[in-house]
Amino acid sequence: MLGDATSRNALAPRADDALDEHAAAHLLRRAGFGQPRVDVERACERGLEATVSTLTTLDPPCAAVRELDAVLDTVAAGESDAVAAWWVARMLRSEQPLREKLALFWHGHFATSDAKVQDARLMATQLRTFLDLGAGPFHALLHAMTRDAAMLLWLDGELNRKDHPNENYAREVFELFTLGIGNYDEQDIREAARALTGFRRAGGRTEFVRAMHDDGTKTVLGHRGALAADDVVTLCAKHPATARRLATRLLQMFAHPSPPNAVIDAACAVYADAGLDPLALLRVVLRSEWFHSPAVVRARIASPVEFVVGHLRSIGARADASACVRTMRDMGQWLLRPPTVKGWDGEDAWLNAATFVARADCARRIALGDDAGLVRGTPKLAAEVPGDVPTIVEVIAMRVLGAPLPRAVGEAVVATVAAIGGDSKAAALGAILALPEASVV
Repeated sequence: MLGDATSRNALAPRADDALDEHAAAHLLRRAGFGQPRVDVERACERGLEATVSTLTTLDPPCAAVRELDAVLDTVAAGESDAVAAWWVARMLRSEQPLREKLALFWHGHFATSDAKVQDARLMATQLRTFLDLGAGPFHALLHAMTRDAAMLLWLDGELNRKDHPNENYAREVFELFTLGIGNYDEQDIREAARALTGFRRAGGRTEFVRAMHDDGTKTVLGHRGALAADDVVTLCAKHPATARRLATRLLQMFAHPSPPNAVIDAACAVYADAGLDPLALLRVVLRSEWFHSPAVVRARIASPVEFVVGHLRSIGARADASACVRTMRDMGQWLLRPPTVKGWDGEDAWLNAATFVARADCARRIALGDDAGLVRGTPKLAAEVPGDVPTIVEVIAMRVLGAPLPRAVGEAVVATVAAIGGDSKAAALGAILALPEASVV
């Protein structure tokens, strides 16, 4: 059994509850976006246990987020990019960024693209589901996705009728959303597709039409009966392979792109015991010795969303959310338009010749502030950084990266900033954001 003491030791809690600036910044980057100075200071004061508890206790949204929530229906009457901009604004303003980050995780997991759906209202409804259910047990989320109107369009659910079954959604439920390849067979897919018949869109929602449903006997994953959609959802959610697959993916998003098998075993045990509750797993992971080890710190390449939102939050900048969406698109992550049903490949795939240029341009535009159309007003950081050029570089590096620059790199940045002249703070910020160190989290 995976839940024995040996496997769980791989995620044993960190012995030292104290957090220095580096450890606090690491924790905040992974459980949210960036490391705002006030949050780093608060984490250092409170310690690891209390900070993880706060990060993973998702209370009702703050006033700024409630204001955004109130206008989503109006925003969704337009294009999907407007919905994406609404979401970016939430990421920037939220006092509980873990909710947004989990929604981003599920958006990549249940990857649905408006390129085919072509209905911003349906994409907004699916996003709202990720925000409302993404921090809770997986069974409820899978149940909702099986009835989601955007998903119905994306994977041809309306074409799945008792006389002419369509296997698209059933196949992706098994292959991508739950068990993973090797844990089911083609007969399971065919039988599950029959169980999933009967859904169609009715405006912006999904309805079940009994006359379209195959109510005959089916056998799925060894279970036989007049199975329907709820039965397939339950069988897939409760299968041991699902806990392992999802626990691994959560580790890859929040900790390390290639977690060791012992850590996966431990995470799987925690996740399964908690009824596939991601917050229960993250409470254990974020407090673990492994998570705070040198092998994990800055082991992930920042996605475009993490890069843009993280750095903007770190410097205390207000931004044009629509411009952020376009910038993320140029960097390879177009929100609400993932490239395939598998979502984005991530990690090394984020960095190529074109996206390197886009990241450098994003760094330049953040540094230039109002003049480049991305940042609005003056970032809080600008008023908080005193001193000469070496001091400016040192302070900005800590605020943006959560760690000092290697000596040779720091000296090179100081020389560059001195040579540029003019606004040393803007020059230092642009130079540091363009470094490879700024593209890891």
